[in-house]
Amino acid sequence: MNSTCLITGASSGIGRELALYYAAQGWTVYAVARSKDKLDELSRQQGAIHAVVLDLTGRDALRSCAERLHAEGVVLDLLLLNAGTCEYVDVNDLDLTAFDRTFAINFQAVVSSTKYFMPLLKASLAPKLAIVSSMAHFFPFTKSQAYGASKAATSYFADTLRLDLAGSGISVHLIEPGFVDTPLTQKNDFTMPFLLPVQEAAKRIYNGLQQGKTRLRFPLRLSFMLKLLSMLPYGLRNKVAQRMKQ
Repeated sequence: MNSTCLITGASSGIGRELALYYAAQGWTVYAVARSKDKLDELSRQQGAIHAVVLDLTGRDALRSCAERLHAEGVVLDLLLLNAGTCEYVDVNDLDLTAFDRTFAINFQAVVSSTKYFMPLLKASLAPKLAIVSSMAHFFPFTKSQAYGASKAATSYFADTLRLDLAGSGISVHLIEPGFVDTPLTQKNDFTMPFLLPVQEAAKRIYNGLQQGKTRLRFPLRLSFMLKLLSMLPYGLRNKVAQRMKQ
C-alpha cells in the first residue's frame, strides 16, 4: 500500500521540492498552498500530487478542508507542516502588522494545522508529524525580531508536542534548516553561509524522516557554529552579535 503525506507551503521553495521528492518515491501527496496555479502545475508534473488550495490562516477553511479529507477516507502517514514566511523589521519603527503576518503563518497556522489535520494520522500504522522551523532562533540576528521569535515559538511547540504525544503512536519530528536557496532567501541582501540547494534540503528532510530522526538540523557546519556562539558568556555573545550586525 502506498504511503500518503500532506505538505503545507507546497507551492514554492522547500515545500514544492518536498512534494516532488515524495511523489517520486511513490507517495501520494496532498500539496497545500494558496496558489491554485502553482499547485495545478505541480499536479501536472506528478500525477500523485493532489492540489489542496487553502489559506492556512483561515481557521474555518482549514477545519472544513480537514473534514472533507476525512470524509474522503484520507489517512495520512506523514503530516509535514512546512509553510512559512520571513519579514525583516526596523526596530526604530516596529511594523506590528509584519509581526502579525509572520506569526500568523509561521506559528499560528502550525498550531491550527496540527489541531485539524492530526486526526488524519490516527489510522496510520506509523504516523509522523513533522514541523519545519529554523536555526534562526539559535542566535540574535539583526532585523529578525519577528522571524526569529516566530521560529523559537514553533520549535518549542514541536518539542512540547513530542512530550505530550508520547505513547500516542504519533512521532513528532522537528526540522531546523539553515539557509536554503529558495525564492524567500533569494530576497536577502546579505551573505548566507553554507547555503544549500533546495533539492538537497528536500533530500535531507526525506532521508532524516525515513530514518526516524526526531530533530533534523542542517547543514551541520552552520549548526555547530551557532551552537558554539550560543554557549559564549552572555556579554561576549552580545558583542559578537553586534559585530555580525555591522
